[in-house]
Amino acid sequence: MPRYTGDVNVGDVICTREGKWWISGAIRLGARLLNLPAFTNHVIIVHHRDERGMWQGIEGRPGGVGWVDMTERLRYPLTNSNNEQPKTEAQRYLIAKAAEALVNVPYDWAAIAEDTRIALRLRTRVVQEWPEEQVPGQVVCSSFADWAYEKVGLANPGGREQTRFTTPGHWDQFMIEKGWM
Repeated sequence: MPRYTGDVNVGDVICTREGKWWISGAIRLGARLLNLPAFTNHVIIVHHRDERGMWQGIEGRPGGVGWVDMTERLRYPLTNSNNEQPKTEAQRYLIAKAAEALVNVPYDWAAIAEDTRIALRLRTRVVQEWPEEQVPGQVVCSSFADWAYEKVGLANPGGREQTRFTTPGHWDQFMIEKGWM
């Protein structure tokens, strides 16, 4: 079962469980169908501490990429983090800047549909991966974080082959197995 220890810092990624039960459940069912961990359904990049000392993050969500208070999410017992993944201060800064660059980018409903097709083993690909070196025009929470890590040159669950279709289950597996090692 995922659990993070210690504290998060700028540029870390957390996986957590939240949202309406039927959406959360559908995302976790997709993870099960792909033989991935199904503890969580949402991914957030840690960005900064506010004036109260509380962590703020950036997330992809149906309303578009935006800011989120992480206080409750960091207390949730199933929350997982890659806080043990080595990152330099420069890399942390660049992850935060990459995340900021996507604030207000719309949600990637086409990728959600493709993730569903992949989980159901429907092999005809309808939606394509993003072109390399292009800023995505739409994202979901997990692809957003994968893209930021790829842009900075850090290990990420999708590697170079999969960015747009990285799911929370991929991030959770990456964290549990310490995929950066």
